[in-house]
Amino acid sequence: MPVQSKRWLPQYLILSLVWGASFAFTEAGLTITSPLGITATRHAIGALVLIILLVLTGKFILLKNAPAILWKRMILVAMLLNVIPGYLFAFAQNHISTVIASIINSATPILTVLMLLIVFRTEPVTRKQVVGIMIGLAGGIIALGIEPGDLGDNDPIGIFAVIGAILCYGFAIPYVRKSITPLSDSSLMLATMQVTIAGVITSSMFGVTVLLGGQSYSEASPWIATQVLILGIGTGIAYVWHFQLIERAGSAVASTITYPTLLVSLVIGWIILREKFGWEMVIGAVLIVVGSAVTQQRQEPSRPRN
Repeated sequence: MPVQSKRWLPQYLILSLVWGASFAFTEAGLTITSPLGITATRHAIGALVLIILLVLTGKFILLKNAPAILWKRMILVAMLLNVIPGYLFAFAQNHISTVIASIINSATPILTVLMLLIVFRTEPVTRKQVVGIMIGLAGGIIALGIEPGDLGDNDPIGIFAVIGAILCYGFAIPYVRKSITPLSDSSLMLATMQVTIAGVITSSMFGVTVLLGGQSYSEASPWIATQVLILGIGTGIAYVWHFQLIERAGSAVASTITYPTLLVSLVIGWIILREKFGWEMVIGAVLIVVGSAVTQQRQEPSRPRN
């Protein structure tokens, strides 16, 4: 429906706030558990919230009647959008700052466009979108302080962990548009499947590591526990909006959510976490805003000539 397809900006803006803040909340969670522990915890809480919403809205029957092919495909989506990148980002934040992690994350649209062009070839990418993505990437590079052959003053293992995470995003976002959203128009049901599968996988892995002597949980202050709870709730609800955004705005536009997300995480990192925020980050952030605006300009359908 054409009217519905235009209503994606609210999801875009809210997602940028939720995911931008998630870097700081993850940082808080890492003070009481391991990277795998915070990944499992946020998805377990998110899954519980979504299941409750599904029951309250009378849509739980959709989950029970979902076709087997959808469940199989959602396992892949959960791995590529939640399990692997969720762990890699948490792991990376033990080695690099939240600001640096979010800056590298801003390269996600580049990989998404490459996947659209090389692998999927199902969704047109306009020249304006490519230009916007390149402007945004340039802003991310400037903000990170990267020079040729140099990763800047950053731990390489953390850098490569985040790159691995956004590689997963680059494939998964177009895959969702092509193979998932056509099978169901219920974003709540799809998000519940995705986060629940991720919660089961990560919780099982975390349980095994604890039984083998790995890190469990340490005592959390009420403030830390609140941040982890907010992180979990946001993890669940955000994917409802994410499915809506992919369906209504397309994969290329949906991937640029990392640009405004970067701005949110930069501000939180600077003001709350007291992380470095220099002039290069200001310039980079401005370019990212410009790139985001340009990339969101979708190609108008050509009109037949009389």
